[in-house]
Amino acid sequence: MILCAYGCGQEAKHQFKNGKYCCSEYISGCPSINKKQCQGNKNKKFSIQRRKNISNSLKGRFLSEKHKINIGNGNIGKKLSDETKTKISLANKGKKRTIKFKLNVSKQKKLSISKIKKKYPFFSKIEKMRYNPDKPEEKEIQVHCKNHNCPNSKEQGGWFTPTYTHLYERIRRLERENAGCYFYCSEKCKNNCPLYNLKSDPYKSIEKPYTSEEYQTFREFVLKRDNYKCQYCGKKAEHIHHERPQKLEPFFTLDPDLAWSVCKKCHYQYGHKTDSECSTGSLSKRVC
Repeated sequence: MILCAYGCGQEAKHQFKNGKYCCSEYISGCPSINKKQCQGNKNKKFSIQRRKNISNSLKGRFLSEKHKINIGNGNIGKKLSDETKTKISLANKGKKRTIKFKLNVSKQKKLSISKIKKKYPFFSKIEKMRYNPDKPEEKEIQVHCKNHNCPNSKEQGGWFTPTYTHLYERIRRLERENAGCYFYCSEKCKNNCPLYNLKSDPYKSIEKPYTSEEYQTFREFVLKRDNYKCQYCGKKAEHIHHERPQKLEPFFTLDPDLAWSVCKKCHYQYGHKTDSECSTGSLSKRVC
């Protein structure tokens, strides 16, 4: 094993033009040389030309993770002067930001109701939106609070402004899972909402007036009758929608005249809307 020629004691991995071996691709990357340079440069003031030469020599170099950590540790606890802050600000002007940085800047302002309706049609049909009338220039999006007892709810005719994260999560849950992450204007509203506190189906324990075999026979009959096509969009049907909610009127469950075939998306989009009689929210209010 060949050791680094500059005294760090590590295994040499690179050979320079002068024939010497080093542990790093560049001599400044060797811990021993780096330490000497740091000690020698303490309290030294470099000329503008010297700084430019150093900057130009480092351009295009790949810094190892260890080197980056050492540079970062050297700046811990340091207070930047106003002059340095101004220089950094001027140097960063016009630079391209990363996607992550762009997403964190003015997220709420970049969203518009027209964009949301175009990109997320299912969410737009479930949730009503408007711009804050008190701030017409800012185009601040407002929605209803899910707690029906809240002044900001749809039932009370109120509105509130959600955070970007809340808005995004509600869109994501509706578009992918058809439910979840409701809008609440405060923690108090969320904790007092009967829908949020509803841990299970309130009608689950009610005995059904039919067997599972009878229901499967009924289901297959309806699908065959409709040629396995969704009665809304014409795609392949895999669900059965009941005109009269099964949980509220179980005796009409097996009536084929009150049922039709639908696909999964249309079943939740047109059949089980959040404000419909058979929705979980409606059932929770009845129990409440």
